[in-house]
Amino acid sequence: MKLSLNWLSDYIDIHCSDKELADTLTRAGIEVESMESSAKIPHGVITAKILERNPHPNSDHLSICKVDPGTGEAVQIVCGAPNCDAGKIVPLATLGTVFDDNGKPFEIKPAKLRGVESFGMMCSEKELGISDNHGGLMILPDDTPLGKPMEELYPGDTVFDLELTQNRPDWLSHWGVARDVYALCGGTLKFPPVKLPEILPEEDFSGLVTVNAPDLCPKYTARVIKGVKVGPSPDWMVKHLEAVGIRSINNIVDITNYVMMELGLPLHVFDRALLEGGKIVVRRANAGEKITALDGREYELNPEMLVIADTVKPVAIAGVMGGEYSGVRENTCDVILEAAYFDKTSVRTTSAKLGLSSDASHRYERGADIGMVEKASARAAKLILELAGGKLVSPLVSVAVPPVARPKILCRYAWIRGLLGMEVSDLEMATIFSKLGMEVEPLNDDSCYVTPPTYRMDDVKNQADLAEEVARIYGLDKLPDVPVTSIRAAGIGNDKYLPLLKIRQALCSAGLYECYCGSMIDEKTALTDTRFTVEDLVKPVNPISLDLAVMRPSLLGGLLNVVRYNVSRHETDLKLFELGHVFCANPQKYPEEREEIAIAITGRRHPERYSAERNELYDFFDIKGAVETLLENLGKDRTLQFKVGEDSRFVKGECAEVFLNGKSAGFIGKAAPALTKGMRLTAPLYVGTLEADAVLTAAEKPEHYSPLSAFPSTSRDVAFLAPLDMENGKVIQFIKNARVPDLVDVRLFDIFTNDAIGKDKKSMAYSLTFRSFEKTLTDDEVNKAFEKLKVKLERGLGVELR
Repeated sequence: MKLSLNWLSDYIDIHCSDKELADTLTRAGIEVESMESSAKIPHGVITAKILERNPHPNSDHLSICKVDPGTGEAVQIVCGAPNCDAGKIVPLATLGTVFDDNGKPFEIKPAKLRGVESFGMMCSEKELGISDNHGGLMILPDDTPLGKPMEELYPGDTVFDLELTQNRPDWLSHWGVARDVYALCGGTLKFPPVKLPEILPEEDFSGLVTVNAPDLCPKYTARVIKGVKVGPSPDWMVKHLEAVGIRSINNIVDITNYVMMELGLPLHVFDRALLEGGKIVVRRANAGEKITALDGREYELNPEMLVIADTVKPVAIAGVMGGEYSGVRENTCDVILEAAYFDKTSVRTTSAKLGLSSDASHRYERGADIGMVEKASARAAKLILELAGGKLVSPLVSVAVPPVARPKILCRYAWIRGLLGMEVSDLEMATIFSKLGMEVEPLNDDSCYVTPPTYRMDDVKNQADLAEEVARIYGLDKLPDVPVTSIRAAGIGNDKYLPLLKIRQALCSAGLYECYCGSMIDEKTALTDTRFTVEDLVKPVNPISLDLAVMRPSLLGGLLNVVRYNVSRHETDLKLFELGHVFCANPQKYPEEREEIAIAITGRRHPERYSAERNELYDFFDIKGAVETLLENLGKDRTLQFKVGEDSRFVKGECAEVFLNGKSAGFIGKAAPALTKGMRLTAPLYVGTLEADAVLTAAEKPEHYSPLSAFPSTSRDVAFLAPLDMENGKVIQFIKNARVPDLVDVRLFDIFTNDAIGKDKKSMAYSLTFRSFEKTLTDDEVNKAFEKLKVKLERGLGVELR
């Protein structure tokens, strides 16, 4: 909410600087997120009247004016404005006035313009910082007194942008904030005048309002005013509204907005001539009933929604927005002024289902003040009579259920002191409660009963709430420092976040960058992961928007959107991952909530290099290596296996299923064309998803430390023809099981296929490293071990040595 200090000053005198007030409010819970001060008119600018205007002898566009600054003695001013006509009252910057010219002082001094002396400067609105209008002098009303400082007519303003909590709707008005400023800083509260003239009803208004849904509308009031004249609002009201970001429309509508920002209760005005039967019916909407609101859009209603209707049709959505065909128009003459209290849950539900929000719904859905209904109605009626004329012809017609009794809260002064650890006297506590509008009824020397006002009934319910108010107003900065004894509740081993942090660190060490995507996504993105169907999606009842309509069942869709976003901005070399919660409505497929890891890799492997390697692209083994590095860094790679997999998310033949402890933990591979359609990729995209729980629960590899060999190594290469479906993992495991003496490492370095060796075969070449920890191996020893291995490969794997 925006708060104008000029407007606030109408209700309470402020005797501190803007910054001090902002700090005071923030400490009391009314957080001032930002403050913006409008330019203040410099001292020395006064009102003056142009007595004469004569042409300049040496210029076609300059004029020589005689100006009366209120002293009766004419001052000569040379002016270039086109509207410096005799008889006009304008702002005059007298000699010595200092302006701020983009941070540099600019002083008005005697000057000669084309040979003619000038002793001041008449000003435009832009030069005074009032507006951007620089087309001519600012023309003041004819009845403006001469010699009056412009800073008094147009005082500068400071606007606070408040960040308010949901439980304090009473702060959504200038009067509401003024009440707390009074409690914090003292002074005198000045409630706006609400006295209305006595009336003699011209007709029977007893049937003006009918409420058929009292559970959703506990109080509804109306007044009839005849003969109003719709027109522009006065400058003071326009300035107040514009300061808080509300555009002026006409005097009637502006008054309702003004009172809402002043007292916190939304109001509405109906053109009585546009109401069938001239009456108001508050009821639930009929099924399929429609209304065109003031925003020009048509909305379909249902029986859960409350409407304001005439005898035929709905004319407003209660607490949210008025209808297009019943509001105030230029020719409106007779109006009905509505002031009511609507159930906050009903307004919140209606606003969410229709996707329609307004300043009124923002207040009603948080809980407006039912005790302000009559006062706000009287205040608005008085302003209408003053600014739009007309005649009040009806009393306040009110339909209300019996009011809810305000609770009496037992307050024990010693208990509050013990809770806060602050030495606050009984009298100080009682004074704080009284200043906040609460009724204090002494019980005995140690306690009292406190009754909260109607605007705090949802917020102040027990003695702890009273203690909070004491601390807030007395000063949270006065809370004493009390030493406490800390007790460890659990060891670090029970920390649920730490294992996930280790996963993040392991992936980052593999060269990947972490992404953060929202848990709420649109349905199309959710179904990018073809493992899921619409029935698997968790859908909130009242989504904020269609873009946030479901909870993500997988991280894959969001990560693909990140890739798409980056590639469209020419960032094509990407190594990304995300770790986060995913949700599933089908517990037979997955748990309702679980942690998932998603990885995406595309682009060049070494874009920073200048050699031929610069254009090498990532391939399947890069994402496989990222998974291996993750498990290795976590010490979980002892049971890691990769097997050929089939999944519609991946290209067939370039997909691997990841196994840990013999159980499937996820898939990696080249993204299928359906996932990359429209991405404009410059290189293949490799993606993968892993179940975080499977990674965390995998058996840890025991750590064994052995000394490095001091003796040199030697290597041998072996190549053979193998069936096309033979896996590298099978070969590696076979060689390890062969227990070849002094063999310390096996690495695949080439796979080759062509028609010459057969379509059902492939050539595989391995590098074997031999090293002893006791001596330098001889060629005979290595060759003997190598030959034995080749024999075992032929017999055990059925391969053909090359």
